[in-house]
Amino acid sequence: MPIAVISTGGTIASTNDSGGGASPELTGTDLVDAVPGLGNVAELIIEDFSNVPSPHFTVDQMYDLTERVRAYDEDSTVEGVVITQGTDILEESAYFVDCCYGGETPVVFTGAMRNPTLASQDGPGNLLASVRTAKSDEAQGLDALVVLNDRVAAARDVTKMNSMNPDTFRSPEFGPLATIDEDRVHWRRRPIRRTPNYDPDPTKLGSDVCALTTTADMSGHAIRAAADTPALCLAVTGAGHIPPGIIPMLEDLREDGVPIIVTTRCPEGRLARRTYDFPGSEATLRRLGCYFSDRNLQKARIETIIALAANSLDDAFTRPD
Repeated sequence: MPIAVISTGGTIASTNDSGGGASPELTGTDLVDAVPGLGNVAELIIEDFSNVPSPHFTVDQMYDLTERVRAYDEDSTVEGVVITQGTDILEESAYFVDCCYGGETPVVFTGAMRNPTLASQDGPGNLLASVRTAKSDEAQGLDALVVLNDRVAAARDVTKMNSMNPDTFRSPEFGPLATIDEDRVHWRRRPIRRTPNYDPDPTKLGSDVCALTTTADMSGHAIRAAADTPALCLAVTGAGHIPPGIIPMLEDLREDGVPIIVTTRCPEGRLARRTYDFPGSEATLRRLGCYFSDRNLQKARIETIIALAANSLDDAFTRPD
């Protein structure tokens, strides 16, 4: 059965333009034709969804991409789906699909850190590894996956760790699900549960959810701006701590009915519930009625956008007493 390859743009599809810099121009067919032997691994269906730089990809496009994935899942003749995308927001797109897909057909996101004009381009190898992963029986029902540099990761866990190095996508705390050697996918672990599945109203999806990172002695100006947004996602220090100077602004948001979703700004770990009790500790966040997330800030924002559109904020996040 065929693997569907959906091309959306990004570095993997970029070539040098007349100004000398790289920009997305290659089609899905171009990407497939650049991989020696790929046609011997699987029959392919190629779809050009978009051809944009990764930072240009929108929430609406993430929803439309999810709809395309659902359509392939409903087609019993399609064995898997591979999506090529720019790496800047790949983890957010992959997590959007992860939250809204819920199918059994394997869905694998991949991309490249070095464009095809460079001697060390990594796109062809990543695409080949992704097709092999999508054909793997063990990939069935695992929600969205991310494959780069011969590692297979769960979309919910993976994050971009380095701005330029090809070995950038890592799952900091839990590690990869599998690795790829030659033509073999070696599975080592499986998530114990699936990502919650949402059914958002596409007309209610929006990009206005605010995301901020707490820093030492930060002012409350940016937090005040969140009063005009549907929600604030806040990455707090350590196990759930904030400078006391921003507490009044967060209290104002609570009074205005703006939901506050907090997560740790640390690459690993989760928020404490009852370890500290000083002003600005996790006890303050509980008193403010904050929602707690165990995703990083960018994914917490994506899940908040989806949950608001699905009227499921209370199901998406915990609200410790």
